[in-house]
Amino acid sequence: MKKILLICTFFVFIISVTGCGSKNKGEKDTLVYLKNLKSYSADMNIEVKNDKQKLNYSGRQIYSLGLGYRLELNKERVLIYREDKIYVTDLQNGQKYTTDMSFDDVYKLSFLGNFIDLLYTNESIKTSFETIDNDQYELVNTDMPDSNRNIGYGVLYIEVDKKLPEKLIIYDKNGKEKFIITYKNFIPNCNVDKTLFEFNQ
Repeated sequence: MKKILLICTFFVFIISVTGCGSKNKGEKDTLVYLKNLKSYSADMNIEVKNDKQKLNYSGRQIYSLGLGYRLELNKERVLIYREDKIYVTDLQNGQKYTTDMSFDDVYKLSFLGNFIDLLYTNESIKTSFETIDNDQYELVNTDMPDSNRNIGYGVLYIEVDKKLPEKLIIYDKNGKEKFIITYKNFIPNCNVDKTLFEFNQ
């Protein structure tokens, strides 16, 4: 009888270890998949919360490896992020100008690649799983070191089956929500028109 119990216990242990190993592998696979995206496009919404008001920005972002990020904001401006510069086109008056990346404290937070890069440089990373409306999400939490006091850490919601990001919530150092970035129509490894990243001043 003791021998049978011992064998059963051994098999339960093996199954538990195997299950845990699969979950960890799944977590790693999801992040590696997102890290290795060569391009993507997505509609997005940014909700900014502060003590006085809530602001909403909507638009579309496109990423292409080697070309940078393109952000089409509220059908009013196009911003191209490349290296340490932002190339801005005002669609309402046709004005074009260039500014330093350091002048942007909000929009650059919405770029998935920036958050994924943090995961590979930060030591403080926590992952968990949550079911929302019958869909399973992997929640990836990491610190976001920034000079902006409203930025403490971020939590990325990844839809497990599709391996696609759905939401990024950024909290301040006191745990209050400050930015909620929602992604829709996320298309990974899409064909990108290179002329969209041209900037002729």
